[in-house]
Amino acid sequence: MVGQPEPEFSFIVHPSELTDKEVKYDLSAESDECNALAERFGLQAIETFNCTLSVKFLRREKAIRLRGKLHAKVVQSCVVSMVSVENVIEDEFEILFREETQIDSDETDDVVQFEPYSGDLIDVGEIASEELALMLDPYPRSPEIADQVLGPYLPGPEDPTTKPFAALAALKRTK
Repeated sequence: MVGQPEPEFSFIVHPSELTDKEVKYDLSAESDECNALAERFGLQAIETFNCTLSVKFLRREKAIRLRGKLHAKVVQSCVVSMVSVENVIEDEFEILFREETQIDSDETDDVVQFEPYSGDLIDVGEIASEELALMLDPYPRSPEIADQVLGPYLPGPEDPTTKPFAALAALKRTK
């Protein structure tokens, strides 16, 4: 593809080579791949990034099922103080693929959504990277900051007397 940058963490699966038997892959990003992904996602660092993926051709659905389990240790910047915040991400995902020529644009099946692929290529490494990006905490806060009240718009420790209907609840109790 012209104009598309090379993925930092790539592992290609060829759907034409898949059978009804599930194939498993254990992938780990090297340090240079972690550094490139951290830069791409605006992180201070990705210390580890591992994924276990299983791919299977689903004959009846004429689709490819990708199931994945991610484990990553990332370092983000606190949105308030900019100090380093370490996060461990562990999550699972499942995606169904169909060749783009087999996806009908008129389909109204809300239950099953298919992702398109073309050219007998599915980059499961790039897909795992994108899933990692989706799992990142969008507003990381350091533990020291998380316990403080940071102004009228950020929640602090919960105080029952400051709840919106606390005054009404107090009136109800006096009756």
